[in-house]
Order: sequence, then C-alpha cells, then structure tokens
Amino acid sequence: MNIKQLAKKLGLSITTVSRALGGYSDVSNKTRERVKKFANKYQYSPNPYASILASGRTKTVGYVLPIYGLNTSTLNQANFFQFISGMSDELLSESIQLQILLAKSEKEEIESYKKLILEQKIENIVLQNIKTKDKRIDLLNKHKVNYVAWGKTKSNDKFSWVDLDNAGAIEVIVNYLIKKNHKHISYINISEKYNFARERKSSFLKVLKKNKIKFNKNYYSSVKLEEPEKSFEIIKQMLQKNKKISSIICSTEFSALSAIKACNYLNLKIGKDISIITFDGPLVRDLSTPPITAVSFPVKELGKRAIDILLNRNKNTNKIQNYLAKVEVIERGSVHSC
Repeated sequence: MNIKQLAKKLGLSITTVSRALGGYSDVSNKTRERVKKFANKYQYSPNPYASILASGRTKTVGYVLPIYGLNTSTLNQANFFQFISGMSDELLSESIQLQILLAKSEKEEIESYKKLILEQKIENIVLQNIKTKDKRIDLLNKHKVNYVAWGKTKSNDKFSWVDLDNAGAIEVIVNYLIKKNHKHISYINISEKYNFARERKSSFLKVLKKNKIKFNKNYYSSVKLEEPEKSFEIIKQMLQKNKKISSIICSTEFSALSAIKACNYLNLKIGKDISIITFDGPLVRDLSTPPITAVSFPVKELGKRAIDILLNRNKNTNKIQNYLAKVEVIERGSVHSC
C-alpha cells in the first residue's frame, strides 16, 4: 500500500497522513494515533529516501562513535554498543534510520559531526563522552541541531541529556566500603577532562568529608585509560608506599584490571588483604580473575531514553529533558570487611 491509498482509506489528505506519520505537532494526537494504527494494519512503511527528496530533510539520527581515547580498545566499546542497541530498539519502532560514523581522533570526530550536519543534512544527533567544556555542543547549537547528550558539561549547559548518576554512584560505593569498616580508601580515576570523571572525584571528596574521613592525596591518582602499564605502575607504587590502604575504587574497568595485576604482583589476596570495587562491564563481569564487585547501571536503558527525549514524544518541543540512571552494587566477593 502506498501513501495515496492509505490516505483514501482514512479519508484524509496525503499531506495530513504524511505529517501524522512524521509526528508533527500540527496534527492532533487522536489523528496521529489513528493514522499509525491504519499504517500498522495495512503494513504501510514510508520510503525514507522519497521523504528526503520531498522535504529536503532526512529522518535519520546521527551518531559518531569515537575509537580513540576512552574507546581505544574494542573491549571498552561494549558499553557504547549496549547504548546503541537501546537507541536502535526505539528507532526501529519509529522506522527511523541510525547513521553511525567512526572517528579516530578528536579532529576527525568534529569533522564527522560537520559531515552529518552539512553534507547529510541530519537534524537529530546523539553525542557521548562529554567533556567538562565541550566544543561539540557549540557546533550543534550553532547549526540549530536537535540533539541529546550522554553526559553533562561542567557548567551544566542547558541542553537535554541522559547520564549515570555519577555523584550518587560514588556515594553508594564509599558508603558500602565504610559499612565494611574501610577508612583507608584509595581512588583511581581517569582524566578529569571527561566530565563524569570530574563528577566522581568531586563526589568522592564530599562523601569522605561527610563521613569525617580526611582525604589523603597519596590515595588518589588520575591516569589515562589508554595507558594500562602506567596505571599498573601507579597503583603498585601507591600500595607499596601506603600500606594502610584497605580498598581501591576504580573509575573504569581497565583501571580495575590494572589494580588486579598490581595486587597479584604484590601478593595481596583480593577480597582478603585488599578490596577492589569498580563500575560494571564485560571486562570485570566476564573476564577478570577474580570477579570484581561493581556498581551496575542500565546502559541500554540510557540509549532508549536518549531517543525518547530526542524524538520528543510528549511534543514539548522547547522543553529540556534529562534522565539520570541510578546504580546498584553487584557483589562478587572482591570486597572484604576490615
């Protein structure tokens, strides 16, 4: 069935049917639902290429996947593929395409966004790995692109985002360790140029202060994710110089693997002599030995929520929307009681 036949069955104009299927706000909710119901009944699916030719606009969501920095290793890209899976589920239900470009550097990433906007005329974009100050936000605002971010900026710029509750996650972790009588808690973070790392450090300091535990600068270090050997050396030296450390919080799975290696090198039995806790993912969930206790959060759900916000299903087109995911502790035996 084509759109002309569908419009005839509905007793509506082709324009009204087209705009109803496109989710335009000038068509009533009742009419939109009626059109969608008939479209599903008669298995009508609009031709996306015909729509592009007719409107000059593409009904596509753009996404640039960086394969550098945080995502240098394919193993660390697992969370992003979960996020993409969540996006894809929602887009499929709306017959919207997902256009993914890969970027090997920060410069290439910016060029990829320009390509999506200027060449492919894509007006809906999801971005991730938000930095404390992020020039991609300025680029999207300049071209008046509809976008949602996985993460926030330091200044909490006014845009729609979905994110893990980083501050809440660290509070859960530290309180969990304190309940097990840990007072000498170390933290291995990554570069605070990434806003989630900055948020986690800030929360770590606040929760220690709240529990009247003095922050020891020798117990804290920030490393680059793409330098596992350096992470190993930093953690090893930290443990050698600070014998009182009873637990290590790792901000990433890779630093958790480096912590395991350092503890094994120093003959410290994890879960007995030293405790390790991190953020969950396939590395520590399925591949690490021993399995590492972690806080888990719904990455796929973040992807779904991002698309829900992007498509603005409630039609409050000027309303900024946010979603914050909470965490839960997954016990795997790597944290002992002091």
